[in-house]
Amino acid sequence: MSKEILGSPEFVSSSAIRQYCENARRLFHPLYHELHVSAEELEVALKYVKSADPKLGGLDSRLRAKLVSRQLKQAATAMEVASKSTVGTYMAFLKHYAPEVAQRRQKSRRTFDFDE
Repeated sequence: MSKEILGSPEFVSSSAIRQYCENARRLFHPLYHELHVSAEELEVALKYVKSADPKLGGLDSRLRAKLVSRQLKQAATAMEVASKSTVGTYMAFLKHYAPEVAQRRQKSRRTFDFDE
């Protein structure tokens, strides 16, 4: 049996849903930044590889660098979408279950009790 990276998805309470979505966002958000920066670094590194055809003045090297780094940029975009979607999941939960959430918050709110 494999161990889940985000934790066991036991959706038995609103706090469990929130925690799972926060764990996913904490995982995806740094990955987005890392992939985005790596894609930029890769493109810059490949841009300076000597051109195969000197008549083009290096245009082919820049084009090839863009084509190769595009894959990492797409991976970064996918991580960004995943991060946003996990936040959207919890926001959609709050939106669609607002009456139940509000009712629970009303019950748990403590008020001052005049007992004399």
